[in-house]
Amino acid sequence: EMCIRDRWYQRRVHGDLDSMRASWLLIALLPCIAFCQAPLSIEIYTESLCDGCNDLIQGSLANALKVPDLFDMVDIVLVPFGNAGERKTKSGDWSFGCQHGPVECYGNMIETCALNLYSRREALQFVVCVESYAGPDCPWNDIGHFCAIREELNWTSIFTCANGQQGNAWEHEMAVKTQSLNPRHNYVPWITVNGRHDVQSENLIFDNLVKFACHNSSVKIPECNNQSSNNPIQRFLRVERKKCCYEEPNVDIQE
Repeated sequence: EMCIRDRWYQRRVHGDLDSMRASWLLIALLPCIAFCQAPLSIEIYTESLCDGCNDLIQGSLANALKVPDLFDMVDIVLVPFGNAGERKTKSGDWSFGCQHGPVECYGNMIETCALNLYSRREALQFVVCVESYAGPDCPWNDIGHFCAIREELNWTSIFTCANGQQGNAWEHEMAVKTQSLNPRHNYVPWITVNGRHDVQSENLIFDNLVKFACHNSSVKIPECNNQSSNNPIQRFLRVERKKCCYEEPNVDIQE
């Protein structure tokens, strides 16, 4: 009888230990499970008057924004700074110099303010709108006002931001983010996927952002059923490098 009780006790103890081990293993795996289901992260580094950036925003990005549950599958971050430079002024603010001149700097500021003031979808749709009218002599205030009304945003808030200290500080953050790229960018649009840059992914995103996300994100949405099942990597040989703006060595920074 003593041996039977001992064997029962040992089985009970071992069983409890096995249950505890299984519980601890599940707890340890939870972060991995959550990470594996995390949306794909795509960061797009742009500048407001670059033709290549405009093509990407008006094409692949604009089409992607038509998908209702896009952001369940992919997190899209737009960084309007590009091939610009910056210098800290005596007053403590930042002065910027842009590849296509001061007009581009102001366009970057307007887009940056919208991106910080509104939700991703609202802000990106606003950027798509303003980029559809962007040009060397574009009246940003008129365009911004029109697009804010169309997208049901508050233009006064965006305008005040773009002409004040808050917009200046946020544009500096865009500069820091751009200048921290590793490897550093040498043209825009420059695209990273989960923090990494390669021309193959960049060209495929330029061609069809939704299709790329469907093939590479661990999270799938209904729209993915409408995308071709062909492996997009096989199409890479037929995708030419897209139009882009290369970095220039000396950009004049406003005083």
